Amino acid sequence: MKIDGIALSEELKMLRTGGSVQSPKDMLGVEGANDSEKVSFSELLGRQLSNANSLGLQADRAMEAAVAGEVAQPHSTIIAVQKASISLTLMMSIKERLERAYQELIRTPLG
Repeated sequence: MKIDGIALSEELKMLRTGGSVQSPKDMLGVEGANDSEKVSFSELLGRQLSNANSLGLQADRAMEAAVAGEVAQPHSTIIAVQKASISLTLMMSIKERLERAYQELIRTPLG
């Protein structure tokens, strides 16, 4: 079985509040990548995990600023927290699907 990549465009459309959805190469942070250039699954997963972590840190900073009274618009804090929540939910969903796929491979008979 070969895994060429993951199309996360539908999930990312839900994360976007406005504007156009980025291309998959932009989402992965691949600059100037050709179609022949492949990104491994582990790199993709690592980048998405790093992105989820950075969104969580941004949400923490936004909440600290809101509590300190430094934020003029509380909407930005709520948006940062929701982005972090959605990103974490997506990562947990991916983790659960990977666990299910692994368990199914383990149960597959070899004969």
